[in-house]
Amino acid sequence: MSRNFIPALFAIGVGVFSGYYTFNPTFQQLQYEKSQASKSSSPSEPSASQKGPEPSSQASSEQGPKSSTQ
Repeated sequence: MSRNFIPALFAIGVGVFSGYYTFNPTFQQLQYEKSQASKSSSPSEPSASQKGPEPSSQASSEQGPKSSTQ
């Protein structure tokens, strides 16, 4: 039974290594961009999550549901 685990563990190890090798540059780039964005933004400027909803979403909610009766 342990003979069956060796190829499976080897395949899992190769998969983890290839995922790390493939996606590591992307994760490093995202981390760099995030650190640059946090350095360049000022604390007095509100973030997008603190702003209110966009006008287009307010306009559609003010119209109310449309009836399908004719």
